[in-house]
Amino acid sequence: MSQPPPRTGFVTVTAMISVVLAAIAVVTSALLVMFAAAIPDIPAPPPTGPEAILNRFMWILDYRVALTTAQLALALVFLAASWGLLRRREWGRWLFIGLLVLTALGNFAGLVLVNPLFDGLIDMYPAQLLESPDGAQLLAQMQFSKRITFITTALGAVGLAALHGWLAWKLCTPEVRAEFS
Repeated sequence: MSQPPPRTGFVTVTAMISVVLAAIAVVTSALLVMFAAAIPDIPAPPPTGPEAILNRFMWILDYRVALTTAQLALALVFLAASWGLLRRREWGRWLFIGLLVLTALGNFAGLVLVNPLFDGLIDMYPAQLLESPDGAQLLAQMQFSKRITFITTALGAVGLAALHGWLAWKLCTPEVRAEFS
């Protein structure tokens, strides 16, 4: 009778934290799906004036149930991967690693939203205001805020990518791989 490989605390702790986070994500996402389904449809504003900028983001409201349902599905996949990791299943390890990589890439993909968000906020102000001395000061502040938001978002994405990369690497080490069937 062969002895099973020793279990590391790393896998157990990582998996248990992930199961808790995934369970919270599932509950939260399920509530969001119900909330999104309960919101009545809102007709889009006419595409003129400052409201035109809102049309860029109205698709979020149009597809709110589909988006929150996709979020719920992703949370369920995360829960399954975390459970598989806890139970030392090879598919759980690979699924967990895949989610780590996708999340890291998604954080970098979110950087492309910073400029349109701030440009949309700036577009909401009347041109007369932006051409005044107070408007120039407001515009300078918005540009500074856009740069700071981009930098902090990029730093956060780099930090999370480093953490996720380390977790993925650790899950691929021979010592950890030996724990999985």
